[in-house]
Amino acid sequence: MDIIKLTARQREGIGKSYTRKARAQGWIPAIYYGHNFDAVKIEVNHKEFTAIVRGKKQSHLIDLGISNGESKSIAVIREIQKHVLKDENFYHIDFLHVDMNEKVTVDCRVEIAGLAVGVKDGGVLGHPIQNVKVECMPADIPEKIVVDVTNLGIGDSIHVRDISIPNVTIKEAPDEVLAVVTRATREAEENKPEAAATAAPATASAAPAAAPKAKK
Repeated sequence: MDIIKLTARQREGIGKSYTRKARAQGWIPAIYYGHNFDAVKIEVNHKEFTAIVRGKKQSHLIDLGISNGESKSIAVIREIQKHVLKDENFYHIDFLHVDMNEKVTVDCRVEIAGLAVGVKDGGVLGHPIQNVKVECMPADIPEKIVVDVTNLGIGDSIHVRDISIPNVTIKEAPDEVLAVVTRATREAEENKPEAAATAAPATASAAPAAAPKAKK
């Protein structure tokens, strides 16, 4: 996995007024900490960090470029605090220092691949978990975990125990469901195009009924 360069600098002030001004100037308050040194209050470039999030690269190693001496400031994102509704309105970020010779635990994105045969037969695909925690050496951190659902029929599921990645341990419970195909609910069946076709026609003054959405 590539190491992403992120512009960072040590914070020069404290307090809400300072952080408010820093955000207005394009900087996100953050902290960088590890086992062998004191935590450092920093701020990172909002535009560059937003690009990382948009690219779904939060599990990548990040070079903050603020190292002192011979030690490189390589880190992983431990926590992101942001606005509930505005995805790119970041309040604060925690960065954890990474020693390239020690294992690290990070969140890794789960991506569904393929069209399940059960969906073709009228089932519904469920994807309850978007991220899982993995433990591995920094160089082995996967960009994402791909779950192929092509062979899932109605009633079939894929669990954490079914996924194997070289040199990577998924830290979630083995029985945790990553993908499952279930039968369509009665309400979903009633909303099918066939059911809509038998409905009473709208009056002339009424707006035309919206076409039923195609199932994905």
